Amino acid sequence: MEMFGMSLLGLLLIVAQYSATIYDADEDYHDDYEDAWGTELQQKEMDLILNVRKNSEKKAQKQSLINLRRKIEENVYGQSSNTVKLYADSTEGSIDLLQWGLLKIIDDKDQSVKLDDNTVQWILSNREILEMLMTSGDVPKDKYKEALEILVDLMNEDPLIKTDRLRMRIAVAIALTFTTPMESYEFAGRKYIDWMERYKTYIELIGEGVLLEQFYKGTAWHLRYVVGCQHTEEEQVWARANMHRDIDNLAGNMSRATAGFVPYGKVNKDGFKMSSFLFYYSQPRTLKTISEIGGLCGTRARFRTAMMQSSGVPALPVLQKGHMGFMWWTPEGIWVLPRGNAGPWGRSSTTKDYDYTWNKKSCYFPVMNIAQKHLPEYRLSEKMRIAAKMAQPEDMFGVLEDAATVCPHNYAAWVDLSTAMAVGTLEKAAVHSALLPSWESLRAHQGEESTISLDATTTSECFVDAMTMTNGTSKTVSCCDQTTGSITLDFPAPVTVNSIQFQWKIKDIESVEYDIYAMGANGEFELVRTQESQILGKWKGGRTSSLGGWEMKTNKIMIELRIEKIVKDKYLCIGELFVKGILDDAIAVVSDGKPVTSSELSTEAGNLVDNDEGTTWTANADNSWFEIDFGRICAIRDIEFSWVEGTQPDGVTISYRVGDGPETTFAAEQPFYEVPMDMDTGVTVLRVTLSGGNPVLKGVTVRGREYSSKEILKLQVKRFYEMHRQVKAALIEQIDNIDYTD
Repeated sequence: MEMFGMSLLGLLLIVAQYSATIYDADEDYHDDYEDAWGTELQQKEMDLILNVRKNSEKKAQKQSLINLRRKIEENVYGQSSNTVKLYADSTEGSIDLLQWGLLKIIDDKDQSVKLDDNTVQWILSNREILEMLMTSGDVPKDKYKEALEILVDLMNEDPLIKTDRLRMRIAVAIALTFTTPMESYEFAGRKYIDWMERYKTYIELIGEGVLLEQFYKGTAWHLRYVVGCQHTEEEQVWARANMHRDIDNLAGNMSRATAGFVPYGKVNKDGFKMSSFLFYYSQPRTLKTISEIGGLCGTRARFRTAMMQSSGVPALPVLQKGHMGFMWWTPEGIWVLPRGNAGPWGRSSTTKDYDYTWNKKSCYFPVMNIAQKHLPEYRLSEKMRIAAKMAQPEDMFGVLEDAATVCPHNYAAWVDLSTAMAVGTLEKAAVHSALLPSWESLRAHQGEESTISLDATTTSECFVDAMTMTNGTSKTVSCCDQTTGSITLDFPAPVTVNSIQFQWKIKDIESVEYDIYAMGANGEFELVRTQESQILGKWKGGRTSSLGGWEMKTNKIMIELRIEKIVKDKYLCIGELFVKGILDDAIAVVSDGKPVTSSELSTEAGNLVDNDEGTTWTANADNSWFEIDFGRICAIRDIEFSWVEGTQPDGVTISYRVGDGPETTFAAEQPFYEVPMDMDTGVTVLRVTLSGGNPVLKGVTVRGREYSSKEILKLQVKRFYEMHRQVKAALIEQIDNIDYTD
């Protein structure tokens, strides 16, 4: 603002100076007053300038988002999922999508970034750093503006980040991890970790031989569990100096290298409890102090985590019921919960400080770990998730199904897919077309060994919650409190059993006897195995019994168990029961009652699939057709025609398609009673074209196996998440709850 050619600030300062000359008697007072008044005015003008600048930044950011959205929609809206995938996989599409995704998160929080800043511009136009920034785990409270600002400061301090991939991974890991100030553990809120100092420390340590191989192998996501160490740089120096570095294969034996430092106890030598500030004698909780005085499981877990992180090994503490353990990343690229101090994955959760992985429990880490091992696919999947937001509502499902197919271990893609499947305008044909590649992949693996007990219905009159033995999500133990008990497994189709394993929750398994029976084709049970052929072993929860399979196919297995005497800890208790083998197709009639249409002159088309030979369908023309809509993707084994005698046509042509996809046509061979088909070719709509004569049919029977859309998704989840049982159970439950039917 100006007045008489002078700024408001200048005018007010003159007034302040004039006022000071009137009151000479208290010059010091008025000097102070002038300073305070001038400072206040300067602050107001500065605030005004900052507000104008902020509004200008927001305006520029919103315009950038509008321009990006228009460009993305040109390449996404109304396009096929394959076209969207090609765009998302291109450098131009990658930058467009990730830049929009990043700025949209910031804009939704009513924040803005300096788009005219040279370093910001470089970040927003560089595919590699954008992909790294947006695919290295979550940021608490979506603080991406703060992450971007930290990254800018790091790059301004060290321009080599732009060209050195390791430096870039370290910088991105720090930027994402330090969006919320991190308290140092030893000073409990009185001191915070300096992220710039942390970056410089790791850069200095590169090549000095103190950082183990995991540091150089890890992605930015892995390195977040290194740079996020809650101990200061001085503490980490102590950790590196005192670790047991003389053991063989140090990088692969971090549990041993960090063990035995912290005495276990909740009372120190002078009787002060751990709940008292006097437990550590009012000293900072340094690693050295902890190693001398001790602590409980939480202290020990955090100590060992810090020891590993100080040498560049990704690690973090994990919470369990009444306990805290830790997990770390091996040179082989596997997250492990060390035996003896941590329970199963499903019973462990990360602490709030380390919620970087879909904000989920520890059991999701191995899933993200696989995604990070396939980084190009994971990044493409994430970009397709962003693209799906700008696809037509009815096309979102196809894009997201493709995203989950590209990277099956991208948990977030499955979550978005479940939401898209419930969109009211979604056409069934579009769903079937989108699912066809996944269905074909499933059929390609049909006949391979799998854990077939997952498909069984498990019942028992004695064992409580018998299904928990075989559903792959057991958190409890199924017990029978009698001296005898039986378990029955019903399979949906014939199976070939290759092996059986019991995971017992009983110490004296030698006292347990059992017989295994399989039902033959005649409906009678045959004894196939007993405990005499078992091989004993161990698992984390107790002992195991493993047995081989047998040649005879069966639909049902019965296991009869007995124990001589029930005493304490000697119940018949089973943690899990695994049956591995091959599950055949459950062949059934898939045509009965399905919608049928037929050529204009023909009679009632519904008679073809009413399973009643007393009704007929007449073509009433030399050339006719009928079409069956199965409503689901089917694997068809054969088509059986029941002709009225003497009315067979001269020719039969079979056409089929999935959804709104292309048709495949072939000519059937005479005498047109039973036409075989390839079960690895999907069908949702089947058309039969008849030529010559005046055909009359009593009915048509189509046999095969039908797959609902939800079933296809669940089978994919079971296939890719078989080793991640808790995540698998969560995804299957999510799919079951989708408001969608074929």
